[in-house]
Amino acid sequence: MTRDREFVGKVVVITGAGGGIGSATARLFAAEGATTVLVDRDTGPVEALAGEIGGEAAVLDLRDEDAIDHLVADLGDRHGRLDALVNIAGVFVGTEAKVEESVRKTWDLSLDVNLRATHHLTARAIPLLVESKGAVVMTSSTQARAADDAWASYGIAKAGVEALTRYVATQYGPQGVRCNCVAPGVTATERALARFPEERATAVRANTPLRRFGRPEELAEAYLFLASERSSFITGQVIPVDGGMMVHLPV
Repeated sequence: MTRDREFVGKVVVITGAGGGIGSATARLFAAEGATTVLVDRDTGPVEALAGEIGGEAAVLDLRDEDAIDHLVADLGDRHGRLDALVNIAGVFVGTEAKVEESVRKTWDLSLDVNLRATHHLTARAIPLLVESKGAVVMTSSTQARAADDAWASYGIAKAGVEALTRYVATQYGPQGVRCNCVAPGVTATERALARFPEERATAVRANTPLRRFGRPEELAEAYLFLASERSSFITGQVIPVDGGMMVHLPV
Protein backbone atom coordinates (compact mmCIF):
# COMPACT_ATOMS: atom_id res chain seq x y z
CA MET A 1 0.00 0.00 0.00
CA THR A 2 1.37 3.43 -0.97
CA ARG A 3 1.59 5.96 1.85
CA ASP A 4 0.34 9.51 1.52
CA ARG A 5 3.67 11.07 2.66
CA GLU A 6 1.76 13.13 5.18
CA PHE A 7 4.88 14.78 6.58
CA VAL A 8 6.03 16.56 3.44
CA GLY A 9 6.75 20.16 4.47
CA LYS A 10 6.63 19.33 8.18
CA VAL A 11 9.39 19.50 10.77
CA VAL A 12 9.94 16.62 13.20
CA VAL A 13 12.43 16.47 16.08
CA ILE A 14 13.54 12.98 17.12
CA THR A 15 15.73 12.48 20.18
CA GLY A 16 17.92 9.44 20.63
CA ALA A 17 18.21 9.31 16.85
CA GLY A 18 21.75 7.96 16.78
CA GLY A 19 20.82 4.30 16.98
CA GLY A 20 18.28 1.56 17.59
CA ILE A 21 14.66 2.64 17.75
CA GLY A 22 15.54 6.31 17.25
CA SER A 23 17.39 5.80 13.97
CA ALA A 24 14.68 3.49 12.61
CA THR A 25 12.09 6.14 13.50
CA ALA A 26 14.12 8.90 11.86
CA ARG A 27 14.40 6.89 8.65
CA LEU A 28 10.65 6.31 8.58
CA PHE A 29 9.77 9.97 9.11
CA ALA A 30 12.25 10.98 6.41
CA ALA A 31 10.67 8.47 4.04
CA GLU A 32 7.34 10.16 4.80
CA GLY A 33 8.76 13.46 3.63
CA ALA A 34 9.54 15.10 6.98
CA THR A 35 12.33 17.54 7.60
CA THR A 36 14.00 15.61 10.40
CA VAL A 37 16.04 17.15 13.20
CA LEU A 38 18.04 14.33 14.77
CA VAL A 39 19.13 14.82 18.37
CA ASP A 40 21.77 12.65 20.03
CA ARG A 41 24.78 13.15 22.26
CA ASP A 42 27.11 10.97 20.14
CA THR A 43 28.42 12.85 17.14
CA GLY A 44 29.36 10.09 14.69
CA PRO A 45 26.18 8.02 14.41
CA VAL A 46 23.72 10.92 14.30
CA GLU A 47 25.74 12.89 11.74
CA ALA A 48 26.09 9.79 9.56
CA LEU A 49 22.34 9.20 9.73
CA ALA A 50 21.57 12.83 8.95
CA GLY A 51 23.75 12.58 5.85
CA GLU A 52 22.04 9.34 4.83
CA ILE A 53 18.46 10.59 5.08
CA GLY A 54 18.95 14.28 4.39
CA GLY A 55 18.20 15.33 7.95
CA GLU A 56 19.79 17.80 10.35
CA ALA A 57 22.04 16.61 13.17
CA ALA A 58 21.86 18.30 16.56
CA VAL A 59 24.56 16.96 18.86
CA LEU A 60 23.86 17.76 22.49
CA ASP A 61 23.48 16.29 25.95
CA LEU A 62 19.80 16.51 26.86
CA ARG A 63 20.76 17.16 30.48
CA ASP A 64 22.04 20.56 29.32
CA GLU A 65 18.96 22.77 29.56
CA ASP A 66 20.71 25.71 27.91
CA ALA A 67 21.48 23.51 24.91
CA ILE A 68 17.82 22.48 24.71
CA ASP A 69 16.73 26.12 24.86
CA HIS A 70 19.13 26.96 22.03
CA LEU A 71 17.90 24.01 19.95
CA VAL A 72 14.27 25.10 20.18
CA ALA A 73 15.08 28.76 19.54
CA ASP A 74 17.09 27.73 16.48
CA LEU A 75 14.18 25.64 15.22
CA GLY A 76 11.90 28.63 15.45
CA ASP A 77 14.39 30.91 13.72
CA ARG A 78 15.25 28.58 10.85
CA HIS A 79 12.04 26.66 10.25
CA GLY A 80 9.37 28.73 11.95
CA ARG A 81 7.48 25.61 12.91
CA LEU A 82 7.54 22.26 14.69
CA ASP A 83 4.97 19.64 13.80
CA ALA A 84 6.04 16.70 15.94
CA LEU A 85 8.38 16.07 18.85
CA VAL A 86 9.34 12.42 19.26
CA ASN A 87 11.08 11.84 22.61
CA ILE A 88 12.96 8.53 22.37
CA ALA A 89 16.29 9.31 24.07
CA GLY A 90 16.80 7.57 27.38
CA VAL A 91 19.30 5.78 29.52
CA PHE A 92 18.81 2.32 30.97
CA VAL A 93 20.34 2.47 34.43
CA GLY A 94 20.81 -1.06 35.70
CA THR A 95 23.47 -0.78 38.37
CA GLU A 96 21.07 -1.33 41.25
CA ALA A 97 19.53 -4.75 41.83
CA LYS A 98 17.03 -3.81 44.53
CA VAL A 99 15.39 -0.64 45.86
CA GLU A 100 17.53 -0.74 49.00
CA GLU A 101 20.68 -0.75 46.87
CA SER A 102 19.74 2.39 44.94
CA VAL A 103 22.14 5.31 45.24
CA ARG A 104 21.69 9.02 44.58
CA LYS A 105 23.99 8.98 41.55
CA THR A 106 21.88 6.28 39.87
CA TRP A 107 18.60 8.01 40.60
CA ASP A 108 19.85 11.39 39.42
CA LEU A 109 21.11 10.00 36.12
CA SER A 110 17.91 8.08 35.46
CA LEU A 111 15.62 10.96 36.37
CA ASP A 112 17.74 13.59 34.61
CA VAL A 113 17.83 11.80 31.25
CA ASN A 114 14.58 9.85 31.20
CA LEU A 115 12.24 12.35 32.82
CA ARG A 116 13.65 15.83 33.43
CA ALA A 117 15.19 16.20 29.96
CA THR A 118 12.02 14.92 28.32
CA HIS A 119 9.98 17.40 30.33
CA HIS A 120 12.26 20.35 29.60
CA LEU A 121 12.43 19.78 25.85
CA THR A 122 8.68 19.24 25.64
CA ALA A 123 7.98 22.35 27.71
CA ARG A 124 10.17 24.54 25.50
CA ALA A 125 8.68 23.08 22.32
CA ILE A 126 5.06 23.66 23.36
CA PRO A 127 4.71 27.17 21.85
CA LEU A 128 5.82 25.93 18.42
CA LEU A 129 3.58 22.87 18.71
CA VAL A 130 0.60 25.02 19.64
CA GLU A 131 1.13 27.10 16.51
CA SER A 132 1.19 24.01 14.29
CA LYS A 133 -1.36 22.02 16.32
CA GLY A 134 1.32 19.38 16.45
CA ALA A 135 1.94 16.18 18.35
CA VAL A 136 4.27 14.91 21.06
CA VAL A 137 5.17 11.24 21.34
CA MET A 138 6.90 10.08 24.51
CA THR A 139 8.66 6.80 25.30
CA SER A 140 7.89 4.70 28.34
CA SER A 141 8.67 1.04 29.02
CA THR A 142 7.07 -2.19 30.18
CA GLN A 143 9.01 -1.55 33.39
CA ALA A 144 6.86 1.49 34.07
CA ARG A 145 3.79 -0.73 33.87
CA ALA A 146 4.92 -3.63 36.08
CA ALA A 147 7.77 -3.98 38.55
CA ASP A 148 10.89 -6.02 37.93
CA ASP A 149 13.42 -7.45 40.36
CA ALA A 150 15.91 -4.77 39.32
CA TRP A 151 16.21 -1.36 37.60
CA ALA A 152 13.82 0.43 39.94
CA SER A 153 15.04 3.95 39.09
CA TYR A 154 14.50 3.35 35.39
CA GLY A 155 10.98 2.01 35.79
CA ILE A 156 9.97 4.80 38.15
CA ALA A 157 11.39 7.49 35.85
CA LYS A 158 9.46 6.01 32.93
CA ALA A 159 6.28 5.94 35.03
CA GLY A 160 6.84 9.66 35.42
CA VAL A 161 6.98 9.99 31.64
CA GLU A 162 3.55 8.34 31.42
CA ALA A 163 2.19 10.88 33.92
CA LEU A 164 3.82 13.71 31.95
CA THR A 165 2.06 12.41 28.84
CA ARG A 166 -1.33 12.79 30.49
CA TYR A 167 -0.54 16.27 31.80
CA VAL A 168 0.60 17.57 28.41
CA ALA A 169 -2.45 16.02 26.73
CA THR A 170 -4.79 17.57 29.28
CA GLN A 171 -3.26 21.02 29.45
CA TYR A 172 -2.61 21.57 25.75
CA GLY A 173 -5.35 19.53 24.09
CA PRO A 174 -7.64 22.58 24.05
CA GLN A 175 -4.99 24.31 21.92
CA GLY A 176 -4.82 21.44 19.46
CA VAL A 177 -1.71 19.63 20.73
CA ARG A 178 -1.92 15.86 21.15
CA CYS A 179 0.45 13.88 23.38
CA ASN A 180 0.75 10.10 23.52
CA CYS A 181 3.34 7.60 24.64
CA VAL A 182 4.82 4.38 23.24
CA ALA A 183 5.71 1.67 25.77
CA PRO A 184 8.15 -0.68 24.04
CA GLY A 185 8.73 -4.23 25.11
CA VAL A 186 12.13 -5.79 24.58
CA THR A 187 13.34 -4.57 21.20
CA ALA A 188 16.22 -6.15 19.31
CA THR A 189 18.66 -3.27 19.36
CA GLU A 190 22.35 -3.73 20.02
CA ARG A 191 22.17 -2.06 23.42
CA ALA A 192 19.07 -3.94 24.53
CA LEU A 193 20.36 -7.35 23.49
CA ALA A 194 23.55 -6.75 25.48
CA ARG A 195 21.40 -6.88 28.64
CA PHE A 196 19.90 -10.25 27.75
CA PRO A 197 22.12 -13.30 28.08
CA GLU A 198 20.56 -16.28 26.35
CA GLU A 199 18.91 -17.73 29.44
CA ARG A 200 17.13 -14.46 30.21
CA ALA A 201 16.29 -13.85 26.55
CA THR A 202 14.73 -17.30 26.29
CA ALA A 203 12.61 -16.66 29.38
CA VAL A 204 11.40 -13.29 28.09
CA ARG A 205 10.48 -14.68 24.69
CA ALA A 206 8.64 -17.57 26.33
CA ASN A 207 6.55 -15.09 28.32
CA THR A 208 5.75 -12.94 25.28
CA PRO A 209 2.71 -14.20 23.34
CA LEU A 210 4.36 -13.49 19.97
CA ARG A 211 7.43 -15.41 21.19
CA ARG A 212 10.01 -12.92 19.94
CA PHE A 213 11.54 -9.53 20.55
CA GLY A 214 10.32 -6.49 18.67
CA ARG A 215 12.15 -4.90 15.75
CA PRO A 216 13.10 -1.21 15.76
CA GLU A 217 11.14 -0.73 12.53
CA GLU A 218 7.97 -1.98 14.27
CA LEU A 219 8.38 0.58 17.03
CA ALA A 220 9.00 3.29 14.43
CA GLU A 221 5.57 2.60 12.93
CA ALA A 222 3.94 3.31 16.30
CA TYR A 223 5.73 6.66 16.66
CA LEU A 224 4.74 7.64 13.13
CA PHE A 225 1.11 6.70 13.70
CA LEU A 226 0.85 8.69 16.94
CA ALA A 227 2.45 11.76 15.34
CA SER A 228 0.24 11.59 12.26
CA GLU A 229 -3.31 12.65 11.49
CA ARG A 230 -4.23 8.99 11.43
CA SER A 231 -4.38 9.22 15.22
CA SER A 232 -6.09 12.62 15.26
CA PHE A 233 -8.58 11.72 18.03
CA ILE A 234 -6.11 9.87 20.27
CA THR A 235 -4.40 11.74 23.09
CA GLY A 236 -3.16 11.07 26.61
CA GLN A 237 -2.71 7.38 25.88
CA VAL A 238 0.11 4.92 26.50
CA ILE A 239 0.31 2.42 23.64
CA PRO A 240 2.20 -0.81 24.45
CA VAL A 241 4.23 -2.20 21.54
CA ASP A 242 5.47 -5.28 23.33
CA GLY A 243 4.30 -8.39 21.53
CA GLY A 244 1.66 -8.90 24.22
CA MET A 245 4.12 -9.13 27.10
CA MET A 246 1.93 -7.18 29.52
CA VAL A 247 -1.52 -8.60 28.71
CA HIS A 248 -1.42 -12.09 30.19
CA LEU A 249 -1.15 -13.81 33.53
CA PRO A 250 2.05 -15.73 34.35
CA VAL A 251 2.07 -19.19 32.87
